[in-house]
Amino acid sequence: MKSVKGSREKQELPPMKSGSFRLIVMGSLIVAGLSLPAISAAADKDGAGLGIGLRYSTLGGGVVIGKSLGKNFSVRVGLNSFSEGATEEIDGIQYDADLDLSSTSLMFDWYPFGGSFHFTAGYVNSDNELIGQATPTGSVNIGGEIVVPVTAGDLVLDGNIQIGSGPFVGLGFGNVPEKGFGLVLEAGVIRSGAPDISLEVSGDATLIAAIDQADIDAEIAAMQGDLEEFDIFPVIAVGFSYGF
Repeated sequence: MKSVKGSREKQELPPMKSGSFRLIVMGSLIVAGLSLPAISAAADKDGAGLGIGLRYSTLGGGVVIGKSLGKNFSVRVGLNSFSEGATEEIDGIQYDADLDLSSTSLMFDWYPFGGSFHFTAGYVNSDNELIGQATPTGSVNIGGEIVVPVTAGDLVLDGNIQIGSGPFVGLGFGNVPEKGFGLVLEAGVIRSGAPDISLEVSGDATLIAAIDQADIDAEIAAMQGDLEEFDIFPVIAVGFSYGF
């Protein structure tokens, strides 16, 4: 087996990253701390205080908890998750792919007009990745080297594309801590940086021997080049909330 990683080294991490845990704890402490009587009094003046919401977005399904900071500001923490798999055969190559999205967020909302319209800034800590496997039954080009497997399974390509964490900016309508039920719409972007790519080649020893490390490097470089411009992850969310 030969393996190589992209320009940034990939770290093996448990399902719940330590950064995600710290972000949840920090956000929870902030929300709890903002429940001090003086601040709560300001929130209660507008019939708002603490709220919870459910939403679905390009980050997956999620839950959010928000705390009012008065008429024009609020803070919220969120958790999102999504998983989906697919299998497809294209031009004699079987592709198996699994998309796993998992993220936590800490957001601050500003309501410039005191209504539901708001601007948002914050940070999204994510463990988003696309895991793919290609099993060719015909000739395949790997970094310029043409390899011809005899039977399916003689050659297997395992790839991993990981999307990183980053700051978030956006705007939307809705106020999670606002009293009663409400609709929430939001759009923005995460500055996640270019995805990290890794590639492994396995299978028949004779075929593997014909593939140089330079061929694998060239294949990864081509993939990295194709994805280099995708350093921004778009977020579109819709959901509802209930404020106490």
